[in-house]
Amino acid sequence: MDISFNGIYNLDIKTFKAHGYGHYIDNAMHITHGPKDYTIVSLRADLDNSVIKGENTAKKSYKPHLKQYTDALRSLNNIPMAKRILDFENQNNKVEIIMKHFHAPDNLGDINQASFMLNGEQIPITERNILPLYTFMARLTRDITNFFNISPQTKESVKLMNNSIAQNAEEFIDNMVL
Repeated sequence: MDISFNGIYNLDIKTFKAHGYGHYIDNAMHITHGPKDYTIVSLRADLDNSVIKGENTAKKSYKPHLKQYTDALRSLNNIPMAKRILDFENQNNKVEIIMKHFHAPDNLGDINQASFMLNGEQIPITERNILPLYTFMARLTRDITNFFNISPQTKESVKLMNNSIAQNAEEFIDNMVL
C-alpha cells in the first residue's frame, strides 16, 4: 500500500552531468565556442489531491499538486500541446519533468540556459498562458526540496531545476509586450 501525505509519491529523480565544448551566444551577443557544463535532470512522480502539512501550504488559497497541474493544463486553452501532455501514458496524475541545462563562463557574467519538457512535450514559454505550467513546476520542485528527505546532490539538482524554471519565467515576463 502506497500512502502519501504530501501529494507526491513514487518520486524518482535522476541527474546526468557532463563537461564539453559547444557553441552558444555570449553576453555580448556573439556566437562563441567554448567550454560548457551540461546538466540533465529527470523528475518523475505521481500526484494526488492530498496536501502537504507545512508553512507553504497553510494558506487557504493553496491547492494540492494534482489540482495545480490540471488547472495549469486547462489554462492552455486547447493548444495541441495540452492534449499531448495529458495523453502521457494515459494517466493524468503522472508527471515527468526533464530539464536540459548548460552553464558557460563568460567575462561579462556566466551564461545559464535551460529548456524543459513536461511529459515528453517541449514547453518553451512563447505565450502568456504557458506560465501556469511553469508556476506548477516551480511549486512542485520547491516542495520536493522542502519536504522530502533527499540526498544533498539530488537536492542541489532539484534546486537548479527550480531556479532555472524561475529564470525562464522571469525572462519571459521581462520581455513580454503588454
